[in-house]
Amino acid sequence: MIKARTLILGSAAGLIALSGAQAADLPVKAKAVEYVRICSLYGAGFFYIPGTDTCIKLGGYLRADVTFNGGAHGAPAWNSDLGQQNRFRDYFVGRSRMALTVDTRTATEYGVVRTFGQGDFQFNNFGSSNPTTLSAFPGGLANALSTAGGGYVAVEFLFIQFAGFTFGKSASAYATPWQGFPGNINSSLLGGQNTDTGVNNIQYTAEFGNGVSGSIGLDDPTVWDRTAVYNLSIPSAIGANGTGSNAYAGTHAPDIVGRIRVDQAWGLFQVSAAAHEISGSYNTLGAGGAPTNLSEISGHPETKWGGAVMAALQIKNIPTGAGDDIKIDASYAKGATKYVIATSGTSPSFAMFGDSGFGYQSVGFGATTDGVYMPGPAGTGGIALTSA
Repeated sequence: MIKARTLILGSAAGLIALSGAQAADLPVKAKAVEYVRICSLYGAGFFYIPGTDTCIKLGGYLRADVTFNGGAHGAPAWNSDLGQQNRFRDYFVGRSRMALTVDTRTATEYGVVRTFGQGDFQFNNFGSSNPTTLSAFPGGLANALSTAGGGYVAVEFLFIQFAGFTFGKSASAYATPWQGFPGNINSSLLGGQNTDTGVNNIQYTAEFGNGVSGSIGLDDPTVWDRTAVYNLSIPSAIGANGTGSNAYAGTHAPDIVGRIRVDQAWGLFQVSAAAHEISGSYNTLGAGGAPTNLSEISGHPETKWGGAVMAALQIKNIPTGAGDDIKIDASYAKGATKYVIATSGTSPSFAMFGDSGFGYQSVGFGATTDGVYMPGPAGTGGIALTSA
């Protein structure tokens, strides 16, 4: 019994000694590493990219919407099967979107360099049951949007800012902060200039103090700022749908835009101006505006410059409630119709169908053009610019 007790006590002592040795070998608990540091230099939401002096902010939103008797995101039923209200039209269309924004700021010896990008990951149904209607993703990937597991990424803004300059895809210097439509809700309302998803440009903004600033820029007009130029000599120049074949020449010059803005506690006032080049392709064209063997030797109309002006006013904090305001803008254009009739896509040529009692599917037309021309001695003498 004595031997057993001695063995047990000896074992316990050995365990205590072993535990003590292990405890002595444990390292001191390291101080927590601050992997993410808050960057308060540029407002809420920024943090330092680890190992750099660059601050970054991630943002975005999720949106799901359904439009009844219209196009995606509230587009009106102003043409095609929707406009005709026939049996091929979809009674509703849905769209789901996730927007992701990445905003960075880097302090340099010559000022802060900013980069900003926004991508929209979305799916919406652009399919059609009408066998005569083209149902294809822009770029030729047939039905890419409406297939199971389909969808695409749309690029809104991608730009760099430095020392007052902006390079890349951003809102035009001509634009108002509300971009031609109220509350950023529906970009299919017509009226005013609109580059709310960005246009390739170069611009410079000077701050004069007390909320007064001036901006000047060069905008690529190819996507946002051109409607159509009609050559009225084309066979059946104005088709059965009331519109003609686009005879615009290639893009030769950027739009020159500028604004003066006063933005203070009471509200905002802005005056904008733009110069826009209008050019036709050839005097002789085939059906649909396609070139023929005689096109290049037929000559072309002389290029003209048109433009647009806009005045905009915002009155903040009106008596109806905190945060309420009134926004209004008025535009005039000659040869630059997109600056007056603008949506977030191509300005539509309207084909509004109805039932007037005079005939089946009576229709009203409204073509949007920057100019028209009729070659020849009895013609227009060049491009006649459209006023809007």
